[in-house]
Amino acid sequence: MRPFLPEERLGSLLALLGHWGEVYGPVTTGDGVTAFRPVSDPGQLRLEYRRTLIPPKRFLLPPRETILTYSPDAGYQPLDTAQPALVLFGLHPCDLQGIAYLDRVFLEGVVDTSYRRNRQALTIIGLSCEPDEFCFCGAAGADLPAGCDLFLQRTPAGFFVTAGTMKGEEICDRSAQLFTLRQPAGTTPWHHPLADAICRGCAAGETFPDNPLWDRFAERCLGCGACSACCPTCYCYDVLEQGGLDGQAAERLREWDNCLFKSHGEVAGGVNFRRSRRERLQYRFLHKYYGFGALRGVISCVGCGRCRAVCPVEIDLAALFEGEDHDRQ
Repeated sequence: MRPFLPEERLGSLLALLGHWGEVYGPVTTGDGVTAFRPVSDPGQLRLEYRRTLIPPKRFLLPPRETILTYSPDAGYQPLDTAQPALVLFGLHPCDLQGIAYLDRVFLEGVVDTSYRRNRQALTIIGLSCEPDEFCFCGAAGADLPAGCDLFLQRTPAGFFVTAGTMKGEEICDRSAQLFTLRQPAGTTPWHHPLADAICRGCAAGETFPDNPLWDRFAERCLGCGACSACCPTCYCYDVLEQGGLDGQAAERLREWDNCLFKSHGEVAGGVNFRRSRRERLQYRFLHKYYGFGALRGVISCVGCGRCRAVCPVEIDLAALFEGEDHDRQ
């Protein structure tokens, strides 16, 4: 028997979650896209959503943030302001895996203090989902996804609830009056064949440098960078100095960069390590499926399907593992 939250009590759970911070959930914005926004009523939630346009990494790595301030008297100083507490409600397993990967990048070894501050401010509530034609993320009914405090397995009548952390157990304890006990029905795990093909290819060390698809992709690619911007695990950034209007104070900023941009590979002296679009596509492929640095050999593609869904010219790098181009036209 497992804790079960009836559908009609979801509003009570949202109200209780307010003790851990302002609650954000998947809603449809005025321009028709799905995004995580503040919610206070379950009627605002779009629990059937497939994916948000921008992944929840924006709460951990904002598109632009100040990391240091400068004044003539104090010099450079790190920010010491606490982040407001937030509850992210309804993250799918692929986005939870994305956050777990970013945790390894920024919290293992040399800790990124800005990331840690943002991470510590979050309470994360996961939600099960159903795949569509773009995603290939893991298996339904598998083990509790990493990176969440609480996970809700949705059914037609409500949600089976599983705590993933001590904070999740505390939430369960404080909301115990909302739960009943039910025996979950058996689930049949599903495995997307593309996910299996990717795992086999990576395990074999296949990099496909001579695949003719590279030339076809490079000819089509616009270099817009949409695939990297919407990826849950892309974390390239640039560091900028911005002087104050008084000519004295300044800020050091971190903002998203993109390996599909030509400027990303430029260094002093006019040298560019990845001059051609083909080289930039291959670089992104190698990073996503083979990793580098301390996470060499760790696949960072979580199968969310965002890059496949948003590419204006329908490039799908995962097709390299199947050896054929999947145009959606």
